[in-house]
Amino acid sequence: MSDVDLLDLTIGVLGTQVPQRSPTIKWRDGHITVLPAIYNGSTINICDEVDIPFIKFISQCPQSKAGSTHVSHMRNEDLSAPNILDTIADTLALNMCVLITGVPHKSPGRIITDEYLDVQFGISPLRPLCIHDAQKRCHDHVNPTIQGNIHSFMKSMFDPTKIQCILDIPLAQISMPEALRNLDHGLVHGWNQTTNCVPIRSHVHPDNFTAKGWALLHHAGFVTYPHHDAEGTLTWVRMEAGIKFWAIFSLRDGANNRIGLQDLSVKLADYARHKTWIHKNCDAEVLTLRPGDMLILPPGVVHAVYTPVPSFSTGGHFYHYSCMHLTELARYIDAEVGESTTNQAMDHALETLRRMVIMLPYLSRRVVLPRRALLSLCLMACKGRQYRAAGSNASSVEDTETAPPCFHIVQVVYEFLGITQRIRAGDILYTGDQLHPGIEVDRMELLRSFKDNLDL
Repeated sequence: MSDVDLLDLTIGVLGTQVPQRSPTIKWRDGHITVLPAIYNGSTINICDEVDIPFIKFISQCPQSKAGSTHVSHMRNEDLSAPNILDTIADTLALNMCVLITGVPHKSPGRIITDEYLDVQFGISPLRPLCIHDAQKRCHDHVNPTIQGNIHSFMKSMFDPTKIQCILDIPLAQISMPEALRNLDHGLVHGWNQTTNCVPIRSHVHPDNFTAKGWALLHHAGFVTYPHHDAEGTLTWVRMEAGIKFWAIFSLRDGANNRIGLQDLSVKLADYARHKTWIHKNCDAEVLTLRPGDMLILPPGVVHAVYTPVPSFSTGGHFYHYSCMHLTELARYIDAEVGESTTNQAMDHALETLRRMVIMLPYLSRRVVLPRRALLSLCLMACKGRQYRAAGSNASSVEDTETAPPCFHIVQVVYEFLGITQRIRAGDILYTGDQLHPGIEVDRMELLRSFKDNLDL
């Protein structure tokens, strides 16, 4: 196969999975892809209004390369380096994505099939789920889903009149590569190591555990609009089959204040209305993800995805102590305008964050706690209702058995960080560079504060 054929992603798609007369586009890196096409009774492509203009915009954005200020490029072999978790954590804490190539994955061979999903991932063909339908989204973006199952979705993959995706297939058994599993501080430290001192007695939302692993399944031609992932999680995604063009966005002037970053999220979420502002004020990089590529996104990174061929990927959400300042910022935006900036509601953050606080007095001294990130964690744990995402369930911020010990520990941390009635946490947190984690706190001094003020 020639280099030209490798770049032409319309081969085998036109006329079989999308209409033969679908428009095509050449991307800045040389790839040729279809553009989404759903024709109404008047032979008008209803994707012309929103989807196609946005895809044309990101298709001309530069490809992310080594040396990028927004993406750290790594190889799977790099994961064996000493202190690789610290290196990746430091990168993510500075609001940089991490792309790792050559990661082991489960390839389906030539095409994605029911049997591949069933045998390799335990996804039953009869599994009922919500399917996002591009045609329904064009008519009603608030209610874009239909009911179906894996088999009906796979069957419609070869129906040129349909463009669909499944955004959330819970796969709790899926995890990051072994070298990276301890990045998930919410589970490793928050849940795994606090249930002895604070036993679980209340109902715990299953998102605390099912969000750890999931899968995405897409038809050819589906575009996922700009958004950031809900509840301030970090996100990892690994391509198992197919190709995705993943665009990440930032403010061109480099302003990292709270108002500017919220503006970025809100305006990108409605490209058609704010196109002029976006072209003037936003930069974007495109990452072409192929099987074996793994991307880790810090909390709050606004991204969009175009899937030009049938694709399947696995991934998950997690929290990390060094990124809590980014989690706080993303959850602040969720609380202000969450119904327009995220693509999925979740209700699990508060209990995980409170257990991460409860673990602080017992945390290994190897774990770095940046000052701004630590303050952010404590503020979110104390102000649960203030950080409740717009449109989320009110029960997600109810106090449980974790509240009293969490509040006690937070007061010790506040005193250690110099927070008083006159100097509030927000007075420090809401000023300066919102994307910087702060200087590392002295763990020995913090531990002394815990020993002096808590019954350890």
